[in-house]
Amino acid sequence: MRWARFQVSATAAAIALLAVPATAGPNAPALYAEHCAECHGADRLGGIGPALLPGNLGRLREAAAREVVARGRPASQMPGFADALSEQEIAAVTALAYAPLPSMPDWTLDDMAESHVIHAEPGSLPEAPVHGADPLNLFTVVESGDHHVTILDGDRFEPLWRFESRFALHGGAKYSPDGRFVYLGSRDGWVSKYDLYGLKPVAEIRAGINTRNIAVSADGKWVMVGNFLPHSLVVLDAADLRPVKVIPVGDGKGTTSRVSAVYTAAPR
Repeated sequence: MRWARFQVSATAAAIALLAVPATAGPNAPALYAEHCAECHGADRLGGIGPALLPGNLGRLREAAAREVVARGRPASQMPGFADALSEQEIAAVTALAYAPLPSMPDWTLDDMAESHVIHAEPGSLPEAPVHGADPLNLFTVVESGDHHVTILDGDRFEPLWRFESRFALHGGAKYSPDGRFVYLGSRDGWVSKYDLYGLKPVAEIRAGINTRNIAVSADGKWVMVGNFLPHSLVVLDAADLRPVKVIPVGDGKGTTSRVSAVYTAAPR
């Protein structure tokens, strides 16, 4: 599966690299631009690699992150830089990745649309399962260590499909009401839709920068995304994950709030 590249604005990149912590040192932005920006984005908001922000790296201690920079990450495209960077330089770029952004970044409908990828047109999906398992008795197993997902036959506990996922899936798998589609969200904002009949990806989009979780409406028509960064809710069309609306979260007086979670409330 090939992940989509998308561009970031030069203005956002300049703003993001202004806040350099004392532990990073003055050369950290230049080192980051040379060795990290191509994959992780000049603004640290992610690209083909995950976003490098404190909220996204919460499960990874800074000392462990330095090891990743030095030696790479197995089963990923992340190479090691021990031969190119000194220990001090590795510590500098790592400290920069853990520095908070100086201002609240925005993630607009246009940004989302630019990241949007359609893997399978609706008319190309099979009308019936291509496997012999009960389509309403499947298990979705998220392998957080190597960023893969396995779909298991719930009767036999045999794997039907294993695929590479986005980095650091979070918030649990969500399903369409008929059980045909599974939706997954990652910490750095990617929402992905997979067809459990045809065992293939359908669509994906980056709906935020740091996402808490997603929910599918009771009628299966919409996907709601709750974001830590920016402070927003995003409504997606469940059919193809097309972005429909951004809902800023705040008190109406200028104070905004990150979204802790979003859930489906069935009609009562």
